[in-house]
Amino acid sequence: AETKSSSPLFVPAVSCKLLAPIDGSLVGKFLCIGMNYKDHCTEQDLPIPEEPVVFSKFGSNCIVGPNTPVVYDDTVTTKMDYEVELGIVIGSVVPRHTKKEDAMKYVGGYTVIHDVSARDWQMERNGGQWLLGK
Repeated sequence: AETKSSSPLFVPAVSCKLLAPIDGSLVGKFLCIGMNYKDHCTEQDLPIPEEPVVFSKFGSNCIVGPNTPVVYDDTVTTKMDYEVELGIVIGSVVPRHTKKEDAMKYVGGYTVIHDVSARDWQMERNGGQWLLGK
């Protein structure tokens, strides 16, 4: 049931459209860590990396709202996959050589990420480079 309010600032939820928590046009870069938990490595029959597997995404085209459909074309990929991730939003410029104990000063917040991958493009093409599969 919809909550009623006499406040002039009240806007009924049914008349609102939820958007992404961050604006992709304002994001300079997305740095991602792949193969970041044991079960994920095991389910893909891949070894657990000894060092972080770092890849990037383009902020301008990888962010959509919570109810926006993911565009999928089965003539381009036959191995579409998805997973949930924890996103850490860096809230300000982090100086080069920041000490580990100071890192949390730069965290602006957290969000849930729906990570969509074309596993054939990610793992079987492009010489192992993940960018086009993400």
